[in-house]
Amino acid sequence: MQRRASVSGSVHLIHNVKHSTKLHAFFCLFSRFPYTDTLKVLEKWGPGCHFLGQGLDSSIDELESILEAEQAQNPHEPPILALVTEFPSNPLLRSPDLSRLRALADKYDFLIVVDDSIGNFVNVETLPFADMVATSLSKIFSGDSNVMGGR
Repeated sequence: MQRRASVSGSVHLIHNVKHSTKLHAFFCLFSRFPYTDTLKVLEKWGPGCHFLGQGLDSSIDELESILEAEQAQNPHEPPILALVTEFPSNPLLRSPDLSRLRALADKYDFLIVVDDSIGNFVNVETLPFADMVATSLSKIFSGDSNVMGGR
């Protein structure tokens, strides 16, 4: 349940940003396994999305190619609205190069949303690289599934 809340929070956050800015840019999921039908929902009813699920350096190369192509098609808007990534990812525990992603975000003007639920803010420092951080209060309070920190 907590996983769904974290993903749902990220998607709702991006939805609100999109509507407040009126951008038509794509949404990007990076280095995570989307919960159930998150990917399909974003593709069908959302702004569309690119899914780069491996979280490797080659995935960042692919992201950069996507950004360049999207920027060339419409140079007046950011090529994507936001990139959402886990740090580290679940279940593979991959950690993308956040400094490289931050450089791309600054160059192409998109948001970085980091879900640090697995590592949490006590163990990983994501704030210098992220525009927004989503975390799991339940995992911070207890890792034994015996408390609920969210709704």
